[in-house]
Amino acid sequence: MARYTKRGKVWQYEISYKSKDGKYKKLRKSSFPKKSDAILAASEMEIKLGKGFAVNDKDVLLSDYFRQWIEIYKKGKISDVTFLKYENILMNIEKYFKYATVKSLTRTRYQEIINQFSKTHATPTIERFNSTIRASIVNLIDEGVIPLDFTKNVVIKGETEVKKEKDKYLNFLEFKRLMKSAKSRINPKYPSNFMIFIAGMTGMRFGELLGLTWDNINYDKKYINVCQTWDYHFNTGFAPTKNEQSVRKISIDDSTLEALSNFQAEQTKFFRSLEMINRHHLVFSNAVTQAISNNAINKQLSKLCKQSGIDTPLTLHGLRHTHASVLLYKDVNILAVSKRLGHKDLSITMSVYSHILKELEEKENKHIASILEEI
Repeated sequence: MARYTKRGKVWQYEISYKSKDGKYKKLRKSSFPKKSDAILAASEMEIKLGKGFAVNDKDVLLSDYFRQWIEIYKKGKISDVTFLKYENILMNIEKYFKYATVKSLTRTRYQEIINQFSKTHATPTIERFNSTIRASIVNLIDEGVIPLDFTKNVVIKGETEVKKEKDKYLNFLEFKRLMKSAKSRINPKYPSNFMIFIAGMTGMRFGELLGLTWDNINYDKKYINVCQTWDYHFNTGFAPTKNEQSVRKISIDDSTLEALSNFQAEQTKFFRSLEMINRHHLVFSNAVTQAISNNAINKQLSKLCKQSGIDTPLTLHGLRHTHASVLLYKDVNILAVSKRLGHKDLSITMSVYSHILKELEEKENKHIASILEEI
């Protein structure tokens, strides 16, 4: 039960409560202009105390808490690349929640800050930002440091346009032109063109392509064994695949096998002429820097697209989308496509390619209708 006293011109409340250690303590707060204000504030505090709210815990900046959280719960337990994403979120927390402490944040204040963040970011980015902050504050709620989840029911709507789906992949005819253009320009001096060709024909990720070695090519059984990546972020050499499902065998056609065989022979000759040793046996080895940079490969891809009369802005990741899209359009089973891409589970494939699956569903509906009309 709270007790109220007037101290000069302001009112103060005093609440006796039992702390977590079983001891009885008193909580006082003053500066209320009216007694009714003190009564309202005391009622709210008593509700918090009843829920186990740790009123005496030290308040900290959200950014400081988040930094501690990722150090304890994420560092060393996820890949360095994934940890970079958490550090990027921390950077944005430091920028947008500069002076916000975990106890000062209300749902209204949190929404105001998210609205500011939304002005320069797309909806998927804001959703990831919010969900990561929400995951981090679960402990604060469980331990009674804060009384509620200030991220709950936040309204998310980015004002930056998300890259259009049509700009992420090529249609079948454009894809054929690009592959023809890349294949005609294969040269061991400049392995970027060959990497673009193999990326298009396999759907492999950039890191997987960089980590591909010649002993991963099985010419007899016609497949590429994907079992490692190359750490291009920190340039530390070989690294594990993105997930367990990413370790896979990708079947390849005779024409692609022949291109690989020819490139291997030409690369060997070229390196011998330079008296250079391909010490890691990399398929896509640059004579100067060994591994090709992500920036270099995307620049070359953009150049190839222009030479092929393709206006669609495309990245190497977009080429991976193209590979999958072409297979789906050509009626390859989605489970086979998912395994070929090395997705963790089928739901990821269905989510990423939902726009294509919807078009295929419409196509199948027409097919079903034509069958039923024959009955």
